[in-house]
Amino acid sequence: MQTFFNVTMLAASGEGKTTFLSSMDENIRNDLSSNIGLNLSLNPELAAKLDQNKERLKASLSKGTITCFDGIQSTADASSYPLEISHKDSDPFLVVSFTDIPGNWITDDSEKVISYLKNSSVIVIPVDASAIMNDLTEQKTNAENLFRVLKPGLEQSSEPRLILFIPTKCETYINNEAASARLVNKIKMVYKEIFDHITWTSHVKSAIIPIQTLGNCSLMYHKKVKIDNEEVWKPIFSVTQRNQYNPQAIEYPYMYLLSFILEQHYLNRKKGFMGFFRNLFRELNYLKLTNEKLNSQCKSYSQLKVIS
Repeated sequence: MQTFFNVTMLAASGEGKTTFLSSMDENIRNDLSSNIGLNLSLNPELAAKLDQNKERLKASLSKGTITCFDGIQSTADASSYPLEISHKDSDPFLVVSFTDIPGNWITDDSEKVISYLKNSSVIVIPVDASAIMNDLTEQKTNAENLFRVLKPGLEQSSEPRLILFIPTKCETYINNEAASARLVNKIKMVYKEIFDHITWTSHVKSAIIPIQTLGNCSLMYHKKVKIDNEEVWKPIFSVTQRNQYNPQAIEYPYMYLLSFILEQHYLNRKKGFMGFFRNLFRELNYLKLTNEKLNSQCKSYSQLKVIS
């Protein structure tokens, strides 16, 4: 019997939702699989879609600068990527479904977004580090809009939840501990309303895990561009090494959320009459040990900050 866990990507357009998901390529899946001793597989068509997105990211590094019109563009519809987890030569026992929802839905179709959040065990919030560190006014508005959908989405259930803030485009901001601390503090300040709410919500855990989305690039400046008849500030990056796609720390968000999901699966499976016998015969030990292993490895990443 399969158990399903939902992961929803929640952020305004341009924050890096689709870019982050595109990192879940075959290399990452194979690395995670060998790490935890379980098979991780995607539908071939969906895997090909992620690979196409990754090729677009690679292509953006072929010239001297990167603008918001390079790489992956905003999505118009929700996309789901069910990651199947199984033992070797066995059917999947766990399915972790990642859903990438369009950023404009947060304001244009909030009820639909809230519906996704109600059914999500993990909510991933990518944050454009270049925008938040340069005090762009859109970031405060984005945070307020997120809270309007996140609050009712969390209140509908007392089931354990995890909210992961993933600062993207961090190539310029995590070179040392001091820079990383400034980034974390800025996120806490801009998203204060959300963090305050999480503090009073005992069943919700949260963490901040910065990543370098592309590697080999650095922020130059922000420029106003017209998107959908609206002028917005967007970053311009310089490419430090062309044609070298080299994301950094991209595996840690996946490891952290999988650790949480495996822990929840373990706790659910050990409940009740059947759970007693599963514990007695140590059928669930692999879940507990895998969770502990992933959690330990995540702690080795000094930039990861557990908030609650």
